Order: sequence, then structure tokens, then C-alpha cells
Amino acid sequence: MDRYPENFAVLVRDMAQEACAFGAAELQDDTDVAEMSVQRMEDCRVALEEEGVLESDACVQIKDMALCAVRLILSDLVDPEVRGDRQQEFSDACEPCPGNVDGKLWNRTRQLFIANAAFMCAEASGDEGAAEKHRRKFDKLSRAIAGFKPIGNEATTRDADEFAARAKEAIPATVVMFSGCMDSQTSADVFNTDSFALPTDAGPGGAGGACTTSMIKALSESENYSWVGLLKEMRSILAGTYTQIPMLSSSRAMDLNGQFSVLHSEASGRTRALLVGINYMGSTSELRGCHNDVHKMCTYLNKNGYADDCMRLLLDDGEHDEPTRANIIRGFEWLVEGAQAGDSLFFHYSGHGTSVRDDGDDEEDGKDECLVPVDFQAAGLLRDDDTFKHLVAPLQEGALLTCVLDCCHSGTILDLPYVFKADEEGLDAVESGQVNNLMPNADFDLGKMLQCIKDHPALAAGGAAITGLAYFTGGRQRASLVGMEV
Repeated sequence: MDRYPENFAVLVRDMAQEACAFGAAELQDDTDVAEMSVQRMEDCRVALEEEGVLESDACVQIKDMALCAVRLILSDLVDPEVRGDRQQEFSDACEPCPGNVDGKLWNRTRQLFIANAAFMCAEASGDEGAAEKHRRKFDKLSRAIAGFKPIGNEATTRDADEFAARAKEAIPATVVMFSGCMDSQTSADVFNTDSFALPTDAGPGGAGGACTTSMIKALSESENYSWVGLLKEMRSILAGTYTQIPMLSSSRAMDLNGQFSVLHSEASGRTRALLVGINYMGSTSELRGCHNDVHKMCTYLNKNGYADDCMRLLLDDGEHDEPTRANIIRGFEWLVEGAQAGDSLFFHYSGHGTSVRDDGDDEEDGKDECLVPVDFQAAGLLRDDDTFKHLVAPLQEGALLTCVLDCCHSGTILDLPYVFKADEEGLDAVESGQVNNLMPNADFDLGKMLQCIKDHPALAAGGAAITGLAYFTGGRQRASLVGMEV
């Protein structure tokens, strides 16, 4: 077994939470609450047995693991000298792995209990940063033990119709993203874009991002591109000097040979655009061309149905609103506010991007791709989770959002379910007719989307109908089903 059935996984998560409730009560010397939590853990154990997934001994073992994890982490706060003994108790509780449970799943169960105990202790000690880190890890492990994790190697084998249906449930709107490079690549900041020979009316010269500049160059030469045709032309413009590979990702398995446009095919007439350019003026990470990129993109949008009063610019130039983390999030909220079927929305970002370890990932190569606000040192990065939550999740079915991200590590920053890489292999496959549509994204994490909807139901447009959402709205809300008081 490499994942638990959903009901069983909910109960494992409940066990972790009740063990932590016991630990918190112990910290406060609240005997009554501690006793109640112990009883709830026993109720959880009984409910686990009734599911018939694991033998009785293994269900007792899960209860012991949860309790020993809390005692281990609590020892760091109350009595560090006994930590060695508590570590041994926890290790003993984890052995052996039940015979019908995959070792990786059992290890995730073990990590789940530790993560939630660490979250509880961080909250108790007032460390908000650590508490958020451990909460994220607990949430991701909760999803993983129920099988809600990136589809990985199943991307090319799972049922296409089922995958498409789940993708549409999670993201009702049509979202299309051009990224300047793959997640593993950096994106060039061009010192002088004169070599691209842009028309004089395309916007300011001087420095610029390679992705934005190649896109504007291609669009200045023709207005009649397919999606793959535009990518191919961008790649051709960059070839020889720049190694970055443009990518296209989407919420739908779009026809790569379909007509490119920044306007909805059944346009309502309503347009909005948010453009962010960050040069990080005066810092050690200063860029030169991001403001120019925004002005060039504004010029293009002006010529293609977007009026100035429908655009909002965030630039660190002393003249516009600063592209702080809070302002970018407010910009996302403004962009998607009230969006309906037929609306055309556009988001352009030119600045730094980065890739950081996903706090909630138990794999060696787990990464979060991030945008870098001008105040990142004080306010933090904008992780892909944040961008999805504020920019993608709220959009209603029938709206179109087109994004251009000219930054490093931008390949899958919106976590969209379909992707196409404009490398030689990908372009040849389209040219030969072997590939006509975007392909399922092996890194697409439906569980992360569901977690977002569960945590922020007011923001998410697609929550009510999603298959599997019950798992994320379970826990204490379904406690009465296993005889627990709430």
C-alpha cells in the first residue's frame, strides 16, 4: 500500500491533531483537557480499526507514534536532558513497518506526527516563522499519505479525460502562462536590446529581459501566430546567444496550433492588466531592464485592446506604486476581482525569480518557485502557493488570464496542470504531428490546489464541486462520525 484510503488518512491526521492537543494541555497543566485528548485518541484508534485497512496492532502503533512524537518534541521545550530517551521511545514506536504498508508511506506517517508536534511547540513558544514552516509540512504530508501529491511518472499514463476533468474542477478559468525559462534555468537580463532590432515604437530601448524582448520582437513582425509558433519564433530569436528555453503552461490541454491572442475568443469587452517590473535599485541584486520590459509590454497591450485605465503598474522607479509583496498581492486581487466569462486578463512580471526548498516536501528535489518582491528581505518571497491562491484560484469559469513571467526559475511557477517545453524535442514533436496539445504536467499537485481551496474557501472559485475536497474539509469537522466531541 503506497497511500491510505481517504477516510483512513483523515483519521491518521486526526490522531496527530489530538496528540498535539494532549501536548498543549500538558504544557498548560490542564489535566481535564489532557484526559479528554487521550480519550479522543483512543476513539481515533477504534475508528482506524473499523476501517479495516490495517491490523489492530498497527492501529495501536499509529496511536503510540503520535503520542511519542509529541513527547519527543516537547522535551526540547520542557526537559532537554530526556530527549535521548524520548527519541528512543519514538523510534521503538515506529518499528516495525506493517507488512502491507510501503516503507515510504510509513516514513511519511512518521514525519506527519513529528511535523504537527513541531508546529504545536513552535506556536507555544511564539515562533511564527517556524510554526508556518511546520504547518506547511504537515499539510503536505497529510495530502501525500492520501495520495494527493504530484502525479510524477503517471503523467503520461493516467486517464486523459479524468485528468482533464479534475484539472477543470480545480481551475475553472482558462489560464495560460509564458515563462522565459525552465524551472532549473536562469533568465537573461540583456544589457542592450539594440541587437534585437525592435521597432522604434515598441517602447524604450536599452536594457531588457530576454523573454519579454524576444516576445515583443516576434509580435512586432507578425500578428498571426499559433501558440507554438510564437514560442518557436521566440526560441529562434534567442538561439545562439541565450540558452534559456521558453515554456508554455495552461489550465487546459490547449491546441498548440491554435491562434495566439491576449484577448478572449468570445470577449466580453472587459480587460485588465497588472504589470510588475523590479530593478531592485541600489541593491546588490540590481537589474537594469525590468522597467523597460513593463513599458514595452504596455505599448503592446495598448495596441491590442487594453486601455491605460485598465492597467496597473508596479515599478520601483519612485513614480509608481512600489512592487512590494503586499502591493503585488493587492494587485492580484484587483486583477481578478469580479472577473466573469469572456473577460480578458493579463499579468506580466519582470524581475528576479528564485527556487527554494519546499518546507513541506519529503523528497530530495522538492522545490517551490518564487517571485521576488522589492521588499523580499523584510516581507519574504511570493511562493508559487501564494501566487496560485491570489491569482489563479479565484477566477471563474470562462475567464481568460494570460501571464508572461520574465524571471529565473519560472517554468511552472503557477503550478498549472499542462505544460509544453519549446526545446528541440518538443518543437520537433509538434512539427511531425506527434504532439498537438499541451501535455500533463508531472509536477502538477492537485492536493496543493485542494488544500488552498480548503484553507481559503472565499477565494477559490472551483471549490464546491471538486472530487476529493471532502478529505481536506475533514478532520475535526467529521469528528462526530467517529464518536468524538468537538
